[in-house]
Amino acid sequence: MKKRIFFIVSAVLVTLFIFGNSFKDAESSTESSKIFTNAISNTLSRADKTVDSFTVTYFVRKTAHLMEFALQGFLIAGCFSEKFKKRTLYVLLLGLLTAFTDEFIQHFSKGRAPMIRDVGLDFIGTILGLFVFFFAVKLLQKRKA
Repeated sequence: MKKRIFFIVSAVLVTLFIFGNSFKDAESSTESSKIFTNAISNTLSRADKTVDSFTVTYFVRKTAHLMEFALQGFLIAGCFSEKFKKRTLYVLLLGLLTAFTDEFIQHFSKGRAPMIRDVGLDFIGTILGLFVFFFAVKLLQKRKA
């Protein structure tokens, strides 16, 4: 029961984090990504690779979407761990609902717009998190046996 509460609280917190990022205007959102974009740009420049800052920023932001939703998918899967296989559809539906809500919120954020491709990317993140949870459970079961 304690594990389930941990997963539920964590999933809610990650979802609130996702929505909080969606409420940021374009300038604030870009500023949040700068630490990663600068690190990648510096690494590429040391490797004598030139990539424009827009491409690096785009990569960082899309990767962040994917990772946020992978974490959320993993945590939501943990909420249903007792009957995981029967509840897989719930995990996918909750991830998709979060993705649509995330993009809907961005409609009201200055300088941002909802994008269907982001819903797809977010949903792929949910699926990734679900698979990671599934394989972690299988690995733990093998260890116990």
